[in-house]
Amino acid sequence: MNPILEIQIEPCESNSDTCVIKTNRVVAKTPEYFSTVEEANSSPLGKLLVQIEGLDAVLLQDRIVTLLKPIEGPAWEPIAERASELIRNHFEELERIQQNRSRSMTEDEKVLFVEIQNLLNDEMNPMVAAHGGFIEVVDVKETDIFVHMGGGCQGCGMAAQTLRQGVDTLIRQKVPRVTNIHDSTDHSAGDNPFYE
Repeated sequence: MNPILEIQIEPCESNSDTCVIKTNRVVAKTPEYFSTVEEANSSPLGKLLVQIEGLDAVLLQDRIVTLLKPIEGPAWEPIAERASELIRNHFEELERIQQNRSRSMTEDEKVLFVEIQNLLNDEMNPMVAAHGGFIEVVDVKETDIFVHMGGGCQGCGMAAQTLRQGVDTLIRQKVPRVTNIHDSTDHSAGDNPFYE
């Protein structure tokens, strides 16, 4: 069980180009710097944060999120509050996914898990990243795949079509041994759907 999430916005001057947010959870094992959604493609949290209006870049390192913007840019308070909200949503979603993973996978399931996630990272995630979304495998049961659509994909009106025509078709073409593909996303909790 993870400890209760703590997020602390460090005081920052209005004429500062950086704002530091500390948390009690690891946001990145190694330093990761992003100034575009494309650069943040492999980091679901980075991808959300870098899209905050007024920001130039985001640095994730250990338990610290550093936000960067021009000194003459917008005020820090609404940006930092939005970043804190996105960090909280990110970790709540991770916990929900982990709770749904109630069993250990077999070696064959683990191999299939990695194969499908690599396929999604290479073929699908660069496309849905343009809408602030990402798709990840959350579980494999024998040859059934369970995927989660996050960021802009969660709650998006096009999510079912993306899953059916994009993800489903791609996986069945490239990995024909997959039996069923299930969407385990809670779309009702979507924070920022691309299409209403």
